[in-house]
Amino acid sequence: MRLLSWRWWLGISPKLSKITRQYTITALIPAYNEEDYIVNTIRHIQKQTVRVDKILVVDDCSKDRTGIFAKMAGADVVRTDKNQGSKARAQQYAISNGHVETDLFVTIDADTLLDPRGIEKMLPYFENPKVAGTCGYVIPARIKTIWERGRFIEYIFSLSLFKEAQNNFGAILVSSGCFSMFRTSIVKEVGGFNPRTIAEDMDLTWEIACRGYTIAFVKDAICYPYDPPTLKILLSQLDRWYRGFFQCFGIHRKTLKRNRKLQAVVYWYTIDGSISPLIMFIGAMIVTGGNLLYSFLFSMLLETIIAFPFVIANSIRVGLLRQALISMPAFIVMRPVNVFTFMRSLWREWIIKDRLDTWEKGHATTK
Repeated sequence: MRLLSWRWWLGISPKLSKITRQYTITALIPAYNEEDYIVNTIRHIQKQTVRVDKILVVDDCSKDRTGIFAKMAGADVVRTDKNQGSKARAQQYAISNGHVETDLFVTIDADTLLDPRGIEKMLPYFENPKVAGTCGYVIPARIKTIWERGRFIEYIFSLSLFKEAQNNFGAILVSSGCFSMFRTSIVKEVGGFNPRTIAEDMDLTWEIACRGYTIAFVKDAICYPYDPPTLKILLSQLDRWYRGFFQCFGIHRKTLKRNRKLQAVVYWYTIDGSISPLIMFIGAMIVTGGNLLYSFLFSMLLETIIAFPFVIANSIRVGLLRQALISMPAFIVMRPVNVFTFMRSLWREWIIKDRLDTWEKGHATTK
């Protein structure tokens, strides 16, 4: 039984088949006003140990020099006839207009850098014809502010525990749009990137899973996105992620029955996000005698203690132990922010039906 795989419990990667063919690959980069990032993103793709046949930048009517810089860096550039309004529509614009015809394509955010062996590490999984996609391991490209440090610890903890568990269980919750690879024919078969939600990567992941295909998490395929450096940008991103989840839940609620494993993961995530913080806080109140401040601090400290061994072990694996030790206090600050945003997003999407339909990505410059 895969759930009881001894290799997973020991943290050993699964045995993979040798690559028996040469795949053609397109790197698909949707971009809107990304002149500060786009060249560096392209450079990192060009340095991959596996050759990419095409680097395609979808310039979604940027108001800056994104398209010009991308061409100068050596990428093919497709400029949409009008701003598509979302990342999903920009990616689908390229697919539906015949710009992605390779065996595989890689989705990469315009502000994300790839480890030189990122694509190489994903390729062996496609020897299994039932594998429709793979997703990579995420580490912030910049770890300076308290919010970037908190996100760094969250990635190290959640990817190493929860996403690895999902992978072992055979039900990935989301193949992150910042760095994933897909089998082109299957993505086209399921209809591509649908703009019906604010989380096109999660929507596509669930659609693929409910059609009987699988997605694998590749922990050795590392990418480095520029994460929110400020609380304002962070709240906007979290709101988009959580509300995208609730939108996907509403759309796929019935079709999830086709994949009981994914259904279990989705329901667990919903219950865990909405109830477990309350249960932990009530437990902390009992321990601390009902003092609200002490209860809050105790519950946050307990979560940090639980995360600590996973963070240390995996920060050593990626060579960032010192950064992890420095950043651990930021995790305590991030937890209430996540809980608050999750509950607020749930209230807006499911209770008062205030649907989020504007895709907005904010970040500071790299300078």
